[in-house]
Amino acid sequence: MDWKKLQLPDGAKLFRVHTFTYMHSGSTFHLEVDEFNATTFTGHGEHSTDKSRVLESVSGHSLEECLMSLIRNIKK
Repeated sequence: MDWKKLQLPDGAKLFRVHTFTYMHSGSTFHLEVDEFNATTFTGHGEHSTDKSRVLESVSGHSLEECLMSLIRNIKK
């Protein structure tokens, strides 16, 4: 089944969620990349224990592009 070709009712959205745990310099981050059916990807992330440390959202044309953008934001 190609989930991107499903016919959805007006006002509905369907997307796949990719979740990752990323560890860097003793800190752990929860990362999420949402894959929409129009080949659009958005990424979000936050520190696992400090909920005030939220990463700026990113967007891109692939899962890898979004994930790498999130990782670059952590390194800053």
